[in-house]
Amino acid sequence: MNFSEALKAMRMGSKVAREAWRGKIAHWEIISILARDVLSQVLPDGATNNFAAIHQEDILADDWWIVT
Repeated sequence: MNFSEALKAMRMGSKVAREAWRGKIAHWEIISILARDVLSQVLPDGATNNFAAIHQEDILADDWWIVT
């Protein structure tokens, strides 16, 4: 799926990742912080990074998938 579809899935509560991230980033999800929705990056060890940036190559990629 592309990033637009991945973003829609995140807005519905799903966690998404890219095939290219295997082993580096577990997934992205939308969380609410102080009544604002933000993208949160979750690493394989469970640590979160709420200020991570999505890079242009990630937005243009077509290898997004829903993490189950």
